[in-house]
Amino acid sequence: MKKLIFTLMFALPTFYFAQEEKPKESQTAKECNLPKDFKEPIKNNRLKKFVAIDNGVDEKEVTIIRAQNGFGSGIYTACVKGQPIQYQKMGTVFMREGKNPFSNAK
Repeated sequence: MKKLIFTLMFALPTFYFAQEEKPKESQTAKECNLPKDFKEPIKNNRLKKFVAIDNGVDEKEVTIIRAQNGFGSGIYTACVKGQPIQYQKMGTVFMREGKNPFSNAK
């Protein structure tokens, strides 16, 4: 009995962590599959222009799917070529989420 309990103590965590994770691409693909009658939550031409230039596409290919506006800040998600990309706004400046605009490292 002790051997069985000892085996279960070490086997169960191994089975738990050995499970394969589902790829996140399927969720991102679903996120940008929008219905034909989808209306953007905000109309922000400056953001669309920035995203288009940042990704090298036309403004018509950019769709804003989520927007959280704050006082002088905001977080936005835009679909570009079927991929969601997050941007943030600080003051009047937009930047891609996770990029440090003050970093000089190349």
